[in-house]
Amino acid sequence: MSTADLMENLREELTCFICLDYFTNPVTTECGHSFCLVCLLRNWEEHNAPLTCPECWRSLESPNFQPNERLGRLAGIGKQLRWQVLQKEGNNKRMLLDPKEISHVQNAKAFQTQGHGMNRTYQTNGVEEYHKGKLQELLTLLRKKRKETQVILNHEKERVILCKEETKSCKQVVVSEYVKMHQFLKEEEQLQLQLLERVERENVKKLRENELKLTQQIRNLSKMVEHIEIACQSSIVETFEDLREILERSEPLLLYCPETTTMELCLCRITGMREMLRKFSTDITLDPNTANAYLVLSEDLKSVRHGGIQQQLPDNPERFDQSATVLGAQIFTSGRHYWEVEVGNKTEWEVGICKESLNRKGNQPKPPGDLFSLIGLKIGEDYSLWVSSPLKGQHVREPVHKVGIFLDYESGHIAFYNVTDESLIYSFPPVSFEDSLRPIFSPCLPNEGTNTGPLTICSLKNCM
Repeated sequence: MSTADLMENLREELTCFICLDYFTNPVTTECGHSFCLVCLLRNWEEHNAPLTCPECWRSLESPNFQPNERLGRLAGIGKQLRWQVLQKEGNNKRMLLDPKEISHVQNAKAFQTQGHGMNRTYQTNGVEEYHKGKLQELLTLLRKKRKETQVILNHEKERVILCKEETKSCKQVVVSEYVKMHQFLKEEEQLQLQLLERVERENVKKLRENELKLTQQIRNLSKMVEHIEIACQSSIVETFEDLREILERSEPLLLYCPETTTMELCLCRITGMREMLRKFSTDITLDPNTANAYLVLSEDLKSVRHGGIQQQLPDNPERFDQSATVLGAQIFTSGRHYWEVEVGNKTEWEVGICKESLNRKGNQPKPPGDLFSLIGLKIGEDYSLWVSSPLKGQHVREPVHKVGIFLDYESGHIAFYNVTDESLIYSFPPVSFEDSLRPIFSPCLPNEGTNTGPLTICSLKNCM
């Protein structure tokens, strides 16, 4: 293809469909076609019909178009390039420019806003008048657009005021609702305190009654001891009947078995506890590099059980070699975190939080402050919960099937919850944390097949 053909193709691409001249201040409609701004506005004004694209006749919803400055610059370059090629090749056949067009190109820099095809029929004065008319039309349209924009601006300012009023109203509603909630929680608090006081009274009553029984029993035993001691030191027991009388009187005292009082356990139920704690839910996974060789982890690293067989695993420094324990992969140095562990019907288990520096070799007792754990233990029908640092326990009526663990690093707070009945199991006294902390899990030994179930970290989205 010759240079002339290429230039002609370029001119066609850079030509306005309406004025058939190079683009000046081109804009692009929503259908993708481009026109000179003045040509497009004049076309719509003259036809006085629903807005359509002059090229594809597609209906346009509104006179929205985007300025296409790059296309305008390309048109200016194409116009000057065509003139230079014409001068160089002297091609007066296919690229012949009429005198007015030559003048238009030569003065492109001085008259960048001049008309296009129209200037072939008007003299300079006529062109100036035409341009002034076009500018006046454009000025009218811009003023109209400015007025429309001002209306929208005023509307937006009104919306700012409305937005503030709505926010103020919403804040009042929120405060009002939380006042109700605070009142409700206050009532729930009083209810729980009254319940604890009732349980305390009943337990104290039982203890006092048993105390009286034991005191009376001690008196009876003391009298009998004193009577027998005197009998041994004198000749009071002269016959077999005297001895039998003493034995008969002593028999009930010997058969009596003193017992401790069985007290009702005080459960600290916290209304809405789980909903509040779930805001701090943290996705916990197990760290296989810390797992004892007897432990088997699930593929998703959410569950651990004692496999009963020692696996061939590298004895790396972070792995527990004696204790059936594995750590969580997450390391905490700040923030509040909450997760839940399904312990199921296991007869022995341990969950909690420990220092990153916890010794993992051997099975020696952990130094105070290195481990904050909760231990579940079932012996026969007796079920108890124990906490470490320092070790203390309490008997419970029903086993705990799901444990919630909460850590507030900054406030030094660690607590365990019974998720099933939403009660507090134990809250450690505040501690000043300086070391990194990690979750800790132990499914404990299988106990002859009675404790083979896994510990499973719950997904708080699905584990309800």
